[in-house]
Amino acid sequence: MRPNRLIWILIYALVVLSPTNAADFVLEIYGNANMDECLNQDDLDYIRDIVAGKNEPTKLADANFDGLVNEEDIEQLQAILDGREEMLTFIDMLGEPVTVNKPIRRLVNMGYNGVEMTRILGAEDILVAYGQDRTEHAAFFPKFAELPFVGSDHNECDYEKIISLKPDAVQTNIERASFTVGGLDQKRIFEKNLKDTPLICLNMREQDTLVQNVRTYGYILDREREAEEFIDWYSGYYDLFLSRTESLSEDEKPRCVFEYTPYYCYASGSNLGQVLTLAGGKNILDEKIGPDDPKYGSMLDIEPEFVVKENPEYIFKAVGSWESGYHIENASAMAAYQEQVTNRTELANIIAVREDNVHCMSYWILIGAGNNVIGTAYVAKLLHPDLFEDIDPVAIHQEYVDRFCRIDFNVEERGAFLYPPYDRWPVEA
Repeated sequence: MRPNRLIWILIYALVVLSPTNAADFVLEIYGNANMDECLNQDDLDYIRDIVAGKNEPTKLADANFDGLVNEEDIEQLQAILDGREEMLTFIDMLGEPVTVNKPIRRLVNMGYNGVEMTRILGAEDILVAYGQDRTEHAAFFPKFAELPFVGSDHNECDYEKIISLKPDAVQTNIERASFTVGGLDQKRIFEKNLKDTPLICLNMREQDTLVQNVRTYGYILDREREAEEFIDWYSGYYDLFLSRTESLSEDEKPRCVFEYTPYYCYASGSNLGQVLTLAGGKNILDEKIGPDDPKYGSMLDIEPEFVVKENPEYIFKAVGSWESGYHIENASAMAAYQEQVTNRTELANIIAVREDNVHCMSYWILIGAGNNVIGTAYVAKLLHPDLFEDIDPVAIHQEYVDRFCRIDFNVEERGAFLYPPYDRWPVEA
């Protein structure tokens, strides 16, 4: 039997988390009767009061997800808190309830960052397949590089191979905010081809929902303690950045844009867009798209004329995980991408180009899991060196590698994560 989860709830209660990360969300696991951010004794009392007619039923009070709220839900929630439940129902990032049988001993993970979060929670031994061929990335994923790969795209993955591996669940690549558009259609294709296999679709990328999803994932994998350890670390840095940048005036925020391919850029609700905002930058795409737009969490094609008009002070270029990161010994590819931006004739008079503020950053320190804290640290240091004088992004990066990736890797001596490299930045390195 696993240690009683109430112990870890008490530990969590001692951790001060930001409203954005903790107090402002509902942990969407059935049994969370009082609809707060955790499961604990208060939920048991709440269900007892519902059964006694003293409380009205809530959406998540039906702990065993059978359509009724009764004594059996008290028994199910007690089992969850004791770590002996045989099933668990949660609401995924697409708003749909999903029931998994417990414990999960065999997991196929098709997500880009879901697999990294599985390692963070110390559950990498349950993985039986991964979405992509990671043999090139053995420096960062030594165990994952040895796994069979089954593909991640819903239309192209090897369903027969997945089924042959007899997984208890499949974590899909539906793991980022942009899947609010089209995500349900993709999930239906997974469901059609993976009948009776529970699908895990949790957002492992965007900063504003990561804590909620990691806590849910911790319950799914029976790694609540490990989840709270990561949440403590992650939220500590998140809170620090937020506390220093949320009070900046609009005039104090440098105008920025984060590009992937030429003029295909990240809106503010996306993972890299949130890096800019949390680091104290102003995304020029805010002039085009607001929080109410379904594509606010995605990337957009923008016109070169728009960039010229907005005249950003910083241009950030995201470099993919096959051309940068832990397995790359030099930054030549990143340097070429920087040159590609600075050589665009239409951008010759942009402030960012004139003042050498075009920066290439690797996906490995940006995309999701704990990586976006690293990227935020670098961007914050660049945009507001005085405000973040006491912050060492390299140390944060190394701490993440040592504590949560558990690999022997010196980020100062190896890999290609930034161009220009940090020791050439106009900050005290």
